[in-house]
Amino acid sequence: MKNSAANRLYKHPACGVLFSLAMLMGASSALASGESTGDDASAESQCELTDQKQAMLTLINKARSQQRQCGEQYFEPVDALTWNCKLEAAAERHSQDMAENDYFSHTAPDGSGIEQRINHQDYVWQAVGENIAAGHTSASAVVEGWLASPGHCQNIMNGTFTEMGMAKARNPQSRYETYWTQTLGNAR
Repeated sequence: MKNSAANRLYKHPACGVLFSLAMLMGASSALASGESTGDDASAESQCELTDQKQAMLTLINKARSQQRQCGEQYFEPVDALTWNCKLEAAAERHSQDMAENDYFSHTAPDGSGIEQRINHQDYVWQAVGENIAAGHTSASAVVEGWLASPGHCQNIMNGTFTEMGMAKARNPQSRYETYWTQTLGNAR
């Protein structure tokens, strides 16, 4: 698979780190204050924990329940994540956008990123993160790839995050066909 870059962004303190990945994936996270700007009534009414989403949540929580080495960083087990419909809606929006516009990035063609997607869902946050993947056909393959990548693994094992949502979008005419987004958060 094509190499990609993962971007982790922390707003407090301000620093950026660029990771090179051997798999087609990306990881991004931010710690800061989020402002609410959107209406999520439709996201709440459409939120459904499908078998695939439950499988992803179960796999992520299984990983978080075990000590783990993510690159150079060691993690003790952390608490399980709960499902959040607003985070799911933000993930869905990004997966659909990547599939429809045939790109793979944390930054949309209009310049928006995870913070804008989550704010658009009216999720008031103190920490947010995002993992993306493309071309994989199962939740288990995606999680396995993320756990093998230091940046993604660090997002998964980050004890600051308490909630998640995820989505998969398909477009057979796009370069990678399947696009996955995991959105992680800690509400304020």
